[in-house]
This record gives sequence, C-alpha cells and structure tokens, in this order.
Amino acid sequence: MEAARDFAFEDISVGEKASFERVITERDIASFAELSGDFNPLHLDPAYAAQTKFGKPIAHGMLLGALCSALVGMHLPGKRCLYLAQTLAFKNPVFAGDALTVSGTVTAKSESTRILTIAIAISKGEAIAAEGEAKVQLI
Repeated sequence: MEAARDFAFEDISVGEKASFERVITERDIASFAELSGDFNPLHLDPAYAAQTKFGKPIAHGMLLGALCSALVGMHLPGKRCLYLAQTLAFKNPVFAGDALTVSGTVTAKSESTRILTIAIAISKGEAIAAEGEAKVQLI
C-alpha cells in the first residue's frame, strides 16, 4: 500500500499541485456498487446501458468523487487532511477501461483556519470527466 504524503501546513503554497493516474475497471465499478448499494443498471447491465445515450455501462459519478478523496487524502495535502466539503460537476461519462488523471491545485490557503481550497479536475485524455473544489483542513 502506498504511503500518504505528509505535508505540513506551512509547506503548502497557493499553486501547489499534485496528480495521479488510475484506469477504471469493471471490477472497480462492481465493487463501488457493492460498497455504495447503488446497483442502477446504467452502471452494471450492458443490455440496459446499450439502450441509453451512452451505449454501454458508465462508472458511478461518486466513484469519481472517491478519486477526489484519494487525491486529498494521499497526495495533496495527504495524511494530515480532514475533508470538509466537495463540489463536483460531471462533464463526460467514464467507462471501464478509461485511463483517468486526477489533478489538484491549491487555489486558496487560510492561515487562521488552516483550510486549503483545492481545485480538482478528473480528465480522460483531453476531455474533462469531472471537476470541482475541495475544502480541507490540516490537523
């Protein structure tokens, strides 16, 4: 298992960046369905999904949200992170087999509250799959 980065609040500046890559698998989608209880056929039933505008099953949007959690909890800022809030807008579908890049950039830093605002983008190639903003506090 990979160790979480361990940034101290004082070592993080506005503009600090981090990213990681992840290929979404059918197993990821099935495991997320099991964990969340969301067995919507759009995610799991190829025959059903074939009748939709997507043509095949898509990953759960909140599976992408979990990748945001991995970004802040493991990469930026890492182990001292307490997640406070997250916005997320879904721009393009993600399918099993898609290679994603999850990127974050610190856009604001409050010395008094030790809160960071991090812009997050999840891309597949040139297309944005999801984007949003996390607020985290360093403890």
